[in-house]
Amino acid sequence: MPGDGGKLTVDLGGIVPTKAITGATSGEMKVNSLMLYVFDSNGMLDLAHSCTSGEIEAKQAVMEVKTGSKTIYALANYRGEALNAANGKATVAELEQVPVPLGDNRTDGLLMTASTTATVASGAGGSATLGLTRQVARVALGSVTNKLPGPYGTVRVLRAFLCNVVGNQNVAGTASASVWYNQNATSDNVAGHVIGTAGYAAQEATLTYAELNEDVGLNASHTFSNKFFYAFPNALTNPNNGFNATFSPTATVLMVVVQVKGVPYYYPIALTGTLERNKDYQVDLTIIGLGNTEDQPFNKIEKANLAASVQVSDWTSGTTYTETI
Repeated sequence: MPGDGGKLTVDLGGIVPTKAITGATSGEMKVNSLMLYVFDSNGMLDLAHSCTSGEIEAKQAVMEVKTGSKTIYALANYRGEALNAANGKATVAELEQVPVPLGDNRTDGLLMTASTTATVASGAGGSATLGLTRQVARVALGSVTNKLPGPYGTVRVLRAFLCNVVGNQNVAGTASASVWYNQNATSDNVAGHVIGTAGYAAQEATLTYAELNEDVGLNASHTFSNKFFYAFPNALTNPNNGFNATFSPTATVLMVVVQVKGVPYYYPIALTGTLERNKDYQVDLTIIGLGNTEDQPFNKIEKANLAASVQVSDWTSGTTYTETI
């Protein structure tokens, strides 16, 4: 009968213990805020519930809803315009299309989502489990090995940053890429405006840029700890082919800048496999020749001058692959 109701118990699975290659930081697993949206069988909103700190800690919320088939959505760590927009949607289809900028991610609270279905019956109620997954991919700089010819001696790894970073997405994770950050290793896709030089800063630097300043001796390696970068998924797999004044979307690139004999050289490692949400991409770099100079940092490095291993592991399932560039 109309108005007949039941209790819907939602267990908040959250982030299960990670199996990422280099581990997860506590911030990557943190749920600072959580919104639950319950929709009826027609996709219309039944209720929106802001979880209390107690519910987040207990990983469970119990809500009174009407009986019937339900779709439940969870949005974790949403804030600002994206959260306000989500709270203003009356249908599940509208909620899924809410736009989300990359900058809404924080290293101490990455954006996460989950959805599932459940049936609520009178008296018996209903239950559902939601397992949150992160909306971004993570790129980790693992190690840099110095295999340059002997006269070059010790080198210094100055910095690293992501280029050609997708900066837009939606709740459902289905948005086409239309915003690109750090295009061609520049802050504005202007030749010479190389990130890290003359005041040219990376866009969304807390997610895409890291100062390193680590020396690596000849025939030695340095392993970096917790040097992580974050980007929305990128389905493009074509590698970079140098600077173009008219930016063409391409694969996301990790740029490693190494100082050799006082001169900075640029090593772009194109992540030519599909960059997917909630997956970890570890890059280990072996330098066997000089990289690109500052006036052409984005040129393709020939294989004779660079060896790189890129491993991919789902943050939760541990799937891996390797690639040599």
